[in-house]
This record gives sequence, structure tokens and C-alpha cells, in this order.
Amino acid sequence: MRSVLTEFRRALRGLTTQPAFGVSAILTLALGIGLTTAMFSVVDSIVLRPLRFSDSDRLITICEQFPGASSDWCSISPPNVEDIAARSRSIAAIGIARGWSYHLATVDGAEGINGGLATPGLFAALGTRPELGRLIERSDLLGRESDVALLTDGMWRSRFGGAPDVIGRTIVLDGKPVSIVGVLPASFELPQFPEAVLWRPLHIDPRDEQNRDWRGFVAYGLLAPTATLESARRELAGIAGQLRGEHFAATPGWGLTMTSLQDLVVGRIKPVLLAFLVAVSLVLVIACANVANLLLARAGNRATEMAVRSALGAARWRLIRGLLIESLTLALAGAVLGVLLALWGTSAFVALAPPNIPRIGEVRVDGRALAVALALACLTTVIFGLAPALQATRTDLARALREGARGSSRGGRLGRLLVVTELALALVLSTGAALLARSFAARAAWSPGFEREHLLTFTVFAPTEKFGGPQRVASLWQRLESELQGVPGVVAVGTASSGPLFGGGDGRDAVRFESASGPASIPAGWFDVSPGFFQTLGVPLVQGRALLESDRVDGPVVALVNETFARRFWPNESAVGKHVTMFDGRQAMQIVGVVRDVVPPTPGQPIDPEIYWSNRQVPRPFTYFLVRTAVLPTSVASAVRERVRSVDRDLEAKGIQTLSERLGKSLRAPRFQLLLLLTFSAAATLLAAIGTYGLFAYLVARRTRELGIRIALGARRPDIVAAVMRDALRLALLGTVIGIVGSLLLARTMQSMVAGVSTVDATSIAASTLLLLCVAAVAALAPAWRASRVDPVVALGAE
Repeated sequence: MRSVLTEFRRALRGLTTQPAFGVSAILTLALGIGLTTAMFSVVDSIVLRPLRFSDSDRLITICEQFPGASSDWCSISPPNVEDIAARSRSIAAIGIARGWSYHLATVDGAEGINGGLATPGLFAALGTRPELGRLIERSDLLGRESDVALLTDGMWRSRFGGAPDVIGRTIVLDGKPVSIVGVLPASFELPQFPEAVLWRPLHIDPRDEQNRDWRGFVAYGLLAPTATLESARRELAGIAGQLRGEHFAATPGWGLTMTSLQDLVVGRIKPVLLAFLVAVSLVLVIACANVANLLLARAGNRATEMAVRSALGAARWRLIRGLLIESLTLALAGAVLGVLLALWGTSAFVALAPPNIPRIGEVRVDGRALAVALALACLTTVIFGLAPALQATRTDLARALREGARGSSRGGRLGRLLVVTELALALVLSTGAALLARSFAARAAWSPGFEREHLLTFTVFAPTEKFGGPQRVASLWQRLESELQGVPGVVAVGTASSGPLFGGGDGRDAVRFESASGPASIPAGWFDVSPGFFQTLGVPLVQGRALLESDRVDGPVVALVNETFARRFWPNESAVGKHVTMFDGRQAMQIVGVVRDVVPPTPGQPIDPEIYWSNRQVPRPFTYFLVRTAVLPTSVASAVRERVRSVDRDLEAKGIQTLSERLGKSLRAPRFQLLLLLTFSAAATLLAAIGTYGLFAYLVARRTRELGIRIALGARRPDIVAAVMRDALRLALLGTVIGIVGSLLLARTMQSMVAGVSTVDATSIAASTLLLLCVAAVAALAPAWRASRVDPVVALGAE
């Protein structure tokens, strides 16, 4: 132990006598360890750690598969969950939930709040116990709206000051008195619905067959203690077969899938975060290679010292141990600074990350992350310290004294290999960053085919107690549109249920129609819109007629389709006049017009068939308003808000923002991904430049005598520069060739992140290659210039 401490003291003395070497090595390691520890903290907090529920490893969800089902959303209907619960032996408890908006009565009028609907099985599956009162019970499922509500801890404290006597108090929701029966614990946050502040019992009969295809719910289940995910999946396959025969025989492709709740929550973000963890690990490898090069250069200058110590009786293993302890000293110092960098990095990640990343509030540097930093310090000691240590101790006294001040002639080959590795890895990261940059540019340059700078958007939710029934909702939307038309500066007003312009789609369903070869069915997106929606948006009608105010609730339902819909279904004839049905034949419509396609905001995404019916005929109590203005849209925001409230004090214009602002939010995630990979790429490129400079500075210093002789014999100084630069460019070319292969492999894993850009993008690869060649050339230029300025007299005199 005493000898180890002696080696530590010797290592510290060595670092203090060569501060430039120590500082550069420590900062290089700090960058690599810090970035890696920060990214591990993110992945660990979001992906690896179990959800904050008891028995989280047994929590599952079940998804319905059906024509038009979205690949990025998992949902199921209440009757199917009831049948699964009755027939499954592998599922101990299962319940459902979905988001639901409410109007809470206040002294200033109704206020819209985010809430949800739930069944008792939800809380049983999650093992939730109330902080106060009780939870939702089976007796609360009345097949209609009940008069009870469950508060979250946040709402209890913000609205009621955390009063212990809140149980039994009455609040008014959607115009009806509701009794508070319980408060959820502070730790409760339902995955998929983190913004819900209030929960109410499901207001329909979950066994009612007419709700069999209402697939708007998320299932939360708990496996029995003796069941496994695989055994439960096998059982579910049998249940799905039974339900298919009983209820979905005419629905091709219907089925059920089961996955863990953890995968439901983090499944979409997991590949992205793991890709970034791999990327930052490459930065760590480059940092290790850089420090290894520094140690190789230092070992060359210490060859005489090692040879003398060996001649004086020091065993080779003790010399290696001493050098590894020096490396460990550097690594531990780098780890300390790296942890500080990781603390800052995780804070920056949380601050800059888009809000839709799940579990983002749980990200922090904790004991596990600190253990990873320590492990990285020990690992990097072996990675970058062992080879230089073996190299430095593989010498003999006679050769070391003969080479003298020139240092050891060995180490150059390994140093070149490390620089090639650095350049190759830097190219991989640079190419990834270039792909993201081109994809982001394509997203930002989206041109929908209409003028979008003078469009204001917001949402309105109609309280059901005042505007229940299709006729009253349709009249409300018409009245609001008419009122808003009167606001000074407003040119046109339209409404739409949802869609890509507003951050998503209402859904997809099989549209059935008669074709020349008989009945056919194709999935299509569907929306309800106002008669003036497309005129307000600026999308022209290309065939037939528009939706009209005379298309009423009591008349035959008519619809518009986009050009893709018309071409896909009737390529050789007009779509106008055709009849289609949706929702298993329960909704029949006649197509009266065709509107121009709108290019999706996501580049490269194909234009889907879409159908739009009038919200004067089939309205819903929630809609988006689209207001086109002749002035700056934000200048009419206050007037719009007041005009909506003037129609009814319980109406509220929520989320007022311009369409450009709304669409800009969709760029948060790709912008953040680009920023993250650009940071890693910049760090890798900087380290590669430092490594290239260090190698050639070492090589030039080692060749001082040779260069002096060549100059004395008449070599031109430009030839000396060219010789060094050729050597550097050969290494850079080899590194870029290897890097291009690595880039092609990495790009295949980035397919979901680079919309609108091919992963085999010649422009990105060429730009990254040119960048790395320039970096290598610039890094080698200073040593090359120094080599050309060698004074032959001084060089030979030093020998």
C-alpha cells in the first residue's frame, strides 16, 4: 500500500512539473466523461429506471389493431377491456383511462381544466391508494355522468390550499354539482396523461356494445404474480381470436397486442436516446485516444528514465503499475471535472428538451450516475493507459541512451492508428449531425401552398350542459364564427376538429365504397370542418362544390375529400357524387367536392387520403378555430378572447397563438436533437483536431535531427511542409474512408430522426468528409510549418 501511495505522489509531482500535459489530458477526459455521464443520466432516468409504481415490472397495456390504426398510439375500447378482464387468468387487474376536458365554475366564469375519465381497475392495477378519502369505485359507474370526482394532489393544494376537510365539498363541473370523494397521492402521475388534474368515473356503460369501437382509451393492467409477459401474450392471442369471431369477423386485420407499460411510456423515445448515448460514447473513445497519444508522446521522452529504472532493478510490472497509477490520477481528476460538467449538462438537457419527452422531470445526476463516472475513470485508465505503459517499459538501456534526446523511435505507429480512429469517429458524428441539419432545414422550409403568416388559432370546448346535442353545438360554432367575423382586422373564420396543422389527427378509419370490381375498403384520415374552413385556410376547391351552411343536421351528410383520396379510390372517374360509409357502415356520406392536397409538415411523409364532413351536420363539442387576419394576428388576440366570452361567459378561447407559432412547436424535438448531436460532433471534431496536432507535433519533434540534415543538404522549406502535410492527409483520408463506412451503419439507426432525407445522403457525407480533411490539414499545418523552420545548426548541435 505504501508503494502505491508513493506512486501516486510521484504521479502528482510529474503532473505539476508538466502542467501543460496534465491540464490538456484532464480537460480532454473531463469532456468525454462529463458528456457521457450526462447522457447516461438522461437514459437511466427516462428509459432504464422502472416506473414509480409498485410492481412496475408487471404493469402492461393492451392495444387494438384495426384498419387505420396509428402506429404511434395504443388504444382500446371499454367493452373489449371488460371481456379481457372476464376471460384472462394472467391479468390480476385492468382498467382504462382517457383525457377529458371540463369546465370548472369560478367567480369569473367557467374555466377549462384538463381532467380524465377512469375505471376502478386503473387504480387497482397501479396499486394506488388515496391520500384522502376514497378512489373511484365500481358503484360509481352508472352508465351516465356520476356526481363524484377525484382530485390530484396538485389541484387539492392549489385550489383548496391542502385543506384536510376537502372530502365532501362540492364543485361545479360543466354546470353540475360534483362531490369530491378523494385526493390522489402526490406521487401519482398517470403515464400518457400527465396534465390531468381531476379524474371522474367513466360516464358510459363499459359493457355497452355500441361502444365496442370507441377505441379512445388507454388500458393499464397488472399481471398475476405467476404470469409472465410471454404467457400472458399467448393467452391474449386466444382471447383475441374469440373476440374476432364474436365481434370483428368483418374487420380484416383486427387483433390485440400486449406490451409492458414501460415500453408504452418510453418506447418512442428509447431508440433516440440510445442513439445519442452511443454517439456520446464515441466522443469518450476519441477523448481516450487523445490522451493515449499524449501519453505515448510523453512515454517516448521518458524512455531513458524507464531504461535506467529498469537497469537499477525495478521490475517491469512495477513500472507498468506506476504508469497506470499516473493514468488513473489523470482519469480521476478528469472524472471530478466531468461530474461537474454532467451536472450542468443534465440541467441544460432538461431546460432545452421539448416538453413531450416522457419522465423528463425525473432526470438528474444521482448515485448511479456518479458510479458510472467512477467506472468510466477506471475503464479509461485501462483503455488509454495500458498501451503507452507497455510501450514505455519495453526498452533497454543501451538503445535508450543511444537515442537520447530524440526520444524513442517507437509509438508513432500506434499514435497514427489512434488519430485515424479519432478522425473516423468524428466523421461518423459529423455525418449524423449533417443529416439532422438537412432534415431540420427541410422541416423549417415547409411550404403548405397557402399563406400562413396571418392565421390565428385557438380551441373552444362547449359545456355539454348548455350545448348538448348536435343541433345546439352546430349552432354555437356558427354563431361564434359569425361573431368573430365582426372583429376589426379579421378577414375569415373557420373551424376544424384537428389535423396535422394543429398537432395531430382525429383518427383513421376504413372508408367503404363501391368500385368497378365490387365493394372496397381503404383507410383514410377523417375530420369535421366548417363550411368556411378551406376558404379561410387558403386551400382551393378543385372539383364539385364546397360545404354549405344549408347542409344541416337533419339533411343527408355530405363530405369533401382531398385529391389523393379521389385519385386513390376513383383514378379514372370523378369522385363527386360517390357514396361512402365509415365506422362499420354506421355513417353514410355523399362526396360533393374535392379540395387540393395539403403537403404534410413532416418532410417526406406521403399525403394520405382524407375526408372532411361538415361540423354543421356531425359536430363535436371541441374544435379548433382558424382566424385569418389582414393585420398582425397577435394584435386581435385580446378582441377575439373577449368576443368568445361575450357569446357565453362559460366559453373560453384557449391556447391562442399564430399558426406559425403552433407549427414552430413541432420543430422543438428535431431542433433539440440537432443541437445535441451538433454538440457531440463539435466536441469530437475538436478532439480529433487536437489529437492530429499532438501527433504531428510529436513526430516533428522526434525528427528534428533528420529535418535539420535534409535542410542542410538543400531541401526546400516548402517541400518539408508538403511532406508533413502529405503524411497528415494520408491519415485523414484513411480515417474518412473508415468513417464513411461507419456513417452508413449509424445512419441506418437514425431513419426515424431524419425525415425527408435519405440516410445515404451524398451531400451530408461529402460535407462531413471535406470538413474533417480541412480540420486535419489545419491541425497539421502548425507542426509542418515548425518543421520547415528547423535550424540545421541548432538541430545538429542538440545531438
